[in-house]
Amino acid sequence: MKCIVGFFTTKPGQREVYLEAAREHLEKSRLDPDCLYIELVPMPDHPDRILLAEAFTSEEAHRRHEDTDHMRDLWAVGPKLLSNVVIDNVISDRVQHIDERFD
Repeated sequence: MKCIVGFFTTKPGQREVYLEAAREHLEKSRLDPDCLYIELVPMPDHPDRILLAEAFTSEEAHRRHEDTDHMRDLWAVGPKLLSNVVIDNVISDRVQHIDERFD
């Protein structure tokens, strides 16, 4: 499994523009059966910050994800709209997944 967590900081006032530019990428990524989840979440306490959270079944699955036209399209707008990207990659063959349900 590969989990990716990080923060994107957009150039001032560009957060909504970046999120709109990422919309198609997120939609297409979620159709990939090896993409367990992918989210870009606007941070309420910072007008230019976005939380990235994504997980793939494997490192290989994530590499395939990075080699898509929609990923390349999003990377192309990054330098225009982002000022900073900080990402942590966690790659492991042992991940404990907890899914509890409450009535």
